[in-house]
Amino acid sequence: MNSVARTAQRLQVLVVALLALFFAFPVLSMLAEFARPQDIIDTLTASSLRGVWWFTLWQAVASTALTLAVGLPFTWAISRHTFRFSRLLTALITIPFFMPAVVVATGIKAILPAAGIPAILWAHVVFNVAIVVRIVGPQWLLLDKAMEDTAADLGAGRVRTFLYVVVPHIGESLRNAAAIIFLYCFTSFAVITILGDISHRTIESEIFTQAIRLGDTRTATSLAVVQAIVVLLVLRWGNPASREPRTATQTIQMLTTSRTPFGLALFFSVAVPALVVVSPLVAVIIRSFTLNGQFSLRGYQWLFDGSTEAVGVNIPQTLMTSLFFAAICAVLAPIAALIISVAQQRSSIVASITALPLVVSAVTFGLGLIIAFDQSPVNWRSQWWLIPVVHSVLALPLAVRAIRPALDAIPDDLSDAAASLGAHPWRSWRHIEFPLLQPALIRAVGLSAAISLGEFGATSFLSRNDTTTIPIAIAQLLGRPGDVTSQSAFALAALVVIVFALAPQVRRHQ
Repeated sequence: MNSVARTAQRLQVLVVALLALFFAFPVLSMLAEFARPQDIIDTLTASSLRGVWWFTLWQAVASTALTLAVGLPFTWAISRHTFRFSRLLTALITIPFFMPAVVVATGIKAILPAAGIPAILWAHVVFNVAIVVRIVGPQWLLLDKAMEDTAADLGAGRVRTFLYVVVPHIGESLRNAAAIIFLYCFTSFAVITILGDISHRTIESEIFTQAIRLGDTRTATSLAVVQAIVVLLVLRWGNPASREPRTATQTIQMLTTSRTPFGLALFFSVAVPALVVVSPLVAVIIRSFTLNGQFSLRGYQWLFDGSTEAVGVNIPQTLMTSLFFAAICAVLAPIAALIISVAQQRSSIVASITALPLVVSAVTFGLGLIIAFDQSPVNWRSQWWLIPVVHSVLALPLAVRAIRPALDAIPDDLSDAAASLGAHPWRSWRHIEFPLLQPALIRAVGLSAAISLGEFGATSFLSRNDTTTIPIAIAQLLGRPGDVTSQSAFALAALVVIVFALAPQVRRHQ
């Protein structure tokens, strides 16, 4: 072990200690103070919550099925065919996943003002199609086309070929994607807050209602415990540990780079998902320029002339606060992820621990924060700095998973060759490993900033007038009466859409 790894292991102790303080301590404090077996049983059997459980379950199943129905044809198109603008279309399809869920819900609301179940399901599809593309796509890409051709030569139709050739090949990634989509929909909060009503509540939104609006922390904690158990079971189903990963020699096939004729099936496989996903983003921009059916810039004027302060929202301060928090998160999370990745380059114990924030929902985490950090000497729940720290905790798992594979992919021969030439480990790190890690670090920075800008669940518990973030401001504006106020919400959401859409293009151009 060289001096770089030893230093990283020492710093890793600090990272784990901070993770224990700002994640494990709040969650365990909540469980120790309010979790009781009888309360959990009462939560499962209470007639008033039966409808919440049922709606949470069936909408998550329906959203998962619809997402797969929309995402798989598009995944087939980009994985098995090469055509013009395929990369652009893939980028458009995946952009909503990185946007604040509040913005996606706002786009759906622009098309379906009455909201309700169709709007909720549509928003979940828009947000989660990227999961199908990114998880199933790479595995489908590796399927040898000769296997499909052989099945066709033997008389198998397209459906039978898909069921008996394609599905066994992509089955593991398909199950993994389905599990992740189900969990995002099962723990949906921002979408339900914007598009739901009293009869359309998920467990996640009910936790917030019970804890903040009704003051029943015990019931909220019991709901959170049962929800966490469901999350663990679904994760276990979606990613079974007994499976052995395929090796590169087993899967990698040479793919043709010739362009595919743009037939009718290919056209609809691309056009329908693109329309489903992109139309809400376009709608929110159009709606931001529309007031009472006429073109108007009043919404944008309200954002920056101080008019929104009358409804308790200071937009310039909100924008600066969100960007400031995102900048802090974009520094803290990648640095912590880099330390963990370097220290655990050949072990995954601590890296696995960092995945725990993915198991506990953001609303449950937020509830634990206001319980744990409400008494001296850790009375921090009203401190501004707690919000970017919480964002960093939530971003850490994805930052680790952006950096770790890139670090593992660097051949040991490079550092061994540098050492044999007399280079100090720190010099080897600075001139070899670090330059090779820069793309992964940039991805981690971008992911961390996007998570901070879009975080809604935990921030809802901690936000104050001087620490309002963009998603909180959009939700507040949509919840206030008045046509201009609503247009201001759409205008703010439209600005977010434009920034998230242009950011990858600027990065690619550079």
